[in-house]
Amino acid sequence: MDLGFSLEALIPSWNSVAVLLMYFGYLAVAGSVPLGKVTPGVILQDGSRIYYRCNGLLSLLLLVALLGIGAKIDAISPTVISERGLELLSATFAFSFLVTLMLYAAGCNSKHQGSSLKSHITGNLIHDWWFGIQLNPQFLGIDLKFFFVRAGMMGWLFINLSILAKTILDDSLSCSMILYQVFCVVI
Repeated sequence: MDLGFSLEALIPSWNSVAVLLMYFGYLAVAGSVPLGKVTPGVILQDGSRIYYRCNGLLSLLLLVALLGIGAKIDAISPTVISERGLELLSATFAFSFLVTLMLYAAGCNSKHQGSSLKSHITGNLIHDWWFGIQLNPQFLGIDLKFFFVRAGMMGWLFINLSILAKTILDDSLSCSMILYQVFCVVI
């Protein structure tokens, strides 16, 4: 692979940003749909607890179906992730950095006294940046830790499916690829 091409691919395109924003937008909407079991979280120091809507499997299956329909009518390529992987990686990195910066600033300026949103500043910038200042940061009523774990787990599946689609379209499907996909589904 040409180094110039690789470095150029690391610059996020507007298409990769749009794919990322649509993905996160879908997850935000799907996570707020009142379907699925509501599970209570652990009781916090102040006696409160957060309740989590566990509709991830339904959200995943619906997204797979929507993407399948989109691929069938040529609205989206099933190989978009494998073809724009470096662009999506850099867009995700930039987005993650901005979210982390905003969470750090919001945590430092938080006036909440509840355990979930109360600032827990240690004075060690690296520790506070890495582990976060707030226990359960939220944005527009969305628990961000729960949201981004769901996004990462579903994203892993879509990366696998996109690479699988690419190998099928390139007519280079191997036994190791099949075994890897089976392993990911089983685990």
